[in-house]
Amino acid sequence: MFTSLKFVIKYCKYHIWGKHKKGHGIHSPFLFDIVTSVLNNKNVDDELKQIFNLHDTYKKSKEPLVFKEMGAGSQRKSKKSDSLIVTTTVGKAIRKSSVTKKYGKLLYQVGKYFQPQNILEIGTSLGISTLYLAQGASESNIITMDGVKEKIEIAKNTARELNLHNIRFYCTDFDTGLPEILKKTDTLDFVFFDGNHTCEATLKYFESCLEKAHNDSVFILDDIHWSSAMTKAWKTIKNSPKVTMSIDLFQFGILFFKTEITKGHYVIKF
Repeated sequence: MFTSLKFVIKYCKYHIWGKHKKGHGIHSPFLFDIVTSVLNNKNVDDELKQIFNLHDTYKKSKEPLVFKEMGAGSQRKSKKSDSLIVTTTVGKAIRKSSVTKKYGKLLYQVGKYFQPQNILEIGTSLGISTLYLAQGASESNIITMDGVKEKIEIAKNTARELNLHNIRFYCTDFDTGLPEILKKTDTLDFVFFDGNHTCEATLKYFESCLEKAHNDSVFILDDIHWSSAMTKAWKTIKNSPKVTMSIDLFQFGILFFKTEITKGHYVIKF
């Protein structure tokens, strides 16, 4: 993981060199519409307010949570908890490792805009990001997986509170569970990668899911700059021959595979 100073410097560079926040200077109609209709969408409808309220409630939860952390965690997780028994509360776990409202809203808006039918989330955690995906693409079929059963149980509870029935939860190790899930999946319209944050694992999961991608698929990777290894993985992935457009939002990296659009890689302020 980067030191705090290196991470701040990297973010400052992103802030300086990132462009097109309001869509100015974008020549691709496809990208321009994403920036103006998705990234810059300020609307907060009733469904999104419901998630925000539940998100806030769980962030304050003092319910004890004890689990064994698997793989490389998120940027917001203490080094001391890597591959160790973690004793915390639900609220602290959400504040440290779950998606923020800003990026949760983005997942919601992406789901609203593209309306993917088959969604795969690699890394459920406590299910906050799952809520945004399931509510945004309410007609979708969502498979979400995580290796920590205690987190999966919390995620199931949050889904029940919003009366969401389009989610299937799998408690499984990614390396063994992902191939089995993909065997039963014809196509992937949307994938959210938020699991093992190592270069090797990220590339492996990307290549596996790529076999099920199609022209209109959308992949989003979380924490693409939280470590040098993840930055390396992101650079490799965005240059994959099948990727025709990538968007770097510093935390999220978004990938498209449309053959009819001009190939390009964009760093956009968000």
